[in-house]
Amino acid sequence: MSNSYEQLRQQLQPLGLRLRYRDTLLLASRTLWSGTIGFALVLLAGRFIPIHNLWLLAVIPLILWALAMIGYLLARQLSLQQVARRMDSQMELRERLSTAIELHDQANHDLLSQLQQEEAATVAQRLHPGQIPFEVDRQRLRVSMVPLALGLALLWLPNPQNTILAEQRQVQQTLAQVADQLEQLAEQIAQNQELTAEERALLEQQLAELQERLRQNAGNREEALADLSATEARLQQQLDPQTDARQAALEQMARNLESLSGRRPAARPDLNQARQQLERLAQELDTMNEAEREALAEQLAQQAGQLAASDPRTAQSLSQAAQALRNGDIEQAAAQLQQAAQDVRNAQSQLADQRAVQESLAQIQEGRQHVARSGQQSQSGQSGQQSQSGQSGQQSQSGQSGQQSQSGQSGHQGQSGQSGQTGSGGSQADHLGQGQSGTSAQVDPNRPGRNGSGAGRERSDLVYQPYNPSTQTGERDFIQGQQGEGGQTQQREGEQALPGAVNPSLVPYEQIFPEYARSASEALDRGYIPPHLKEYVRDYFSQLEPGNAP
Repeated sequence: MSNSYEQLRQQLQPLGLRLRYRDTLLLASRTLWSGTIGFALVLLAGRFIPIHNLWLLAVIPLILWALAMIGYLLARQLSLQQVARRMDSQMELRERLSTAIELHDQANHDLLSQLQQEEAATVAQRLHPGQIPFEVDRQRLRVSMVPLALGLALLWLPNPQNTILAEQRQVQQTLAQVADQLEQLAEQIAQNQELTAEERALLEQQLAELQERLRQNAGNREEALADLSATEARLQQQLDPQTDARQAALEQMARNLESLSGRRPAARPDLNQARQQLERLAQELDTMNEAEREALAEQLAQQAGQLAASDPRTAQSLSQAAQALRNGDIEQAAAQLQQAAQDVRNAQSQLADQRAVQESLAQIQEGRQHVARSGQQSQSGQSGQQSQSGQSGQQSQSGQSGQQSQSGQSGHQGQSGQSGQTGSGGSQADHLGQGQSGTSAQVDPNRPGRNGSGAGRERSDLVYQPYNPSTQTGERDFIQGQQGEGGQTQQREGEQALPGAVNPSLVPYEQIFPEYARSASEALDRGYIPPHLKEYVRDYFSQLEPGNAP
């Protein structure tokens, strides 16, 4: 009897596995709609909001559904009795298989039970898994195909959010590049030994925090610009508005000190040279005579006056040194010169801190511009068209200015040929500074005494100042002229033949230069200019200084 039951059990095992597959397939056909609806909903949401890796997120509902079906297949176990009952019902065996299993479980060993089990084993040998058909719920399966088809259509049709996603990816790449540049700048700041420890630590912390936020940004331009602007605002607060004026004043002091030593001053002297010159003067005070000390005191007092606004500490040391020299206190003067040298050293460190802040600020501003432009191809195309139209406008303006220049030249020739004639009854004050002569010498209106002969040779220290650099504007005056008969001007012996009055626009060059230099320094302080451009401005005014001008 045990052999008959063993044969029956071996025959029912593959049939039970077939039934599990059949049940799983039926359940899958009935629940596929849950996965396909999730697939379509994710793709539909991707049409309204930008979603990175949209297709990966869309297949997640299908993957979860598939994993649930696999789990159902593995977890659903059919007992031998359940398989026998289902096969009896499926093959219409009138409960032969289930009765045999039940008799074996009840341990009935009579002759009738033995015959029944032998018959069930014989019937089971004629069964095979292929006789169990797979079954699906066709109606629900057709319903599930609708959201699946919709999702596939949404996946392959052009998505308007792809443009936004492309911009976000480009912004993210730009942020990575900006973060790399800030990292390189932080390394340079860490290696700069001229900076103070406090300023170096503060800049490194600010740049590190900004790098972390930029690297964590997923492509949100507004958030990145806000982070860059916040750091930029903090760096702006660390800037000293007197930095450029202080730098220029200390460099001028260095040039003047070099002039005292008999050497030609450099256009951009090193502040270390100024410090060394002060220390050298402190050591040479004992060897100077009374006249040299008096000249040195006068020079130190002048330098103190120039440094009073931008570097009061150094100015005070120089002023006290000058006063000590006038009082004959050599020891006190030497001590004050040493203190001034130390002040210059401190100022040099502070200027280095300011340069580092300016470089960081310039790098952040440049990065902010790159981030603002990244991903905006349409706007760049429009700006290209605007630049082309702007160039054409500039060309037309340049053409007009060229015509005006030609007309101006012809008018000048006419005036030089007719020095005593005028075509109107008066002249405007704007033209009073333009002298007329019949000579061929070319005179630079800014440097009249450095280019040619004539009046410039007599008044070589005068320059033409057509306006006040303090931006104060006055009223234009109209001077009524007097005409004689036939349009000829009346000239009297002993008076100038030139039209207009004595030209008040010609002023001493040394008098007007500090005002222009101060105006340029204020312009640099009011608006931020990259450090490399500030160097050009400083070099320009250094070359224009009265002692350095060619």
